[in-house]
Amino acid sequence: MEIEVYKSNDNMYVAACPELELFSKGRTEEEAIRRLEDSISRHLLAEEKRAKAEDDIKDTAHFYSLRHPQIH
Repeated sequence: MEIEVYKSNDNMYVAACPELELFSKGRTEEEAIRRLEDSISRHLLAEEKRAKAEDDIKDTAHFYSLRHPQIH
């Protein structure tokens, strides 16, 4: 993933990860990058949890449909 760093008009630094559409600010370039890295970690963890929950739902639905077939 690419990280871009800019200095804003208010003398703060903005770190951006365009691929994930994540941004953070800091008083220094290092602080902005550290905050962005934290945001990326939280984002990826949330995505991992979401994907696992979707898999669990699919597995449950499949198991239920095998045990309770629909009769028309």
